[in-house]
Amino acid sequence: MQNSIGALWLKKGKNGTFMSGVVEIDGIKTEIVVFKNDYKKEDKHPDYKIYLSDGKRGKVEDDGESPF
Repeated sequence: MQNSIGALWLKKGKNGTFMSGVVEIDGIKTEIVVFKNDYKKEDKHPDYKIYLSDGKRGKVEDDGESPF
């Protein structure tokens, strides 16, 4: 039984390092990006925030090279 739902890669952008990748939940592949939360002031605030990558929910084509 495999529990992996996706994979992330570190990337360098003009504003710093971030993660980019794909998650698959209930058969729907979704591209996401993950950024460090620069506004964290308390422990209860998240360290990172996850966003849809330009509205890519369910629009990822299966190229046969899935990392998971």
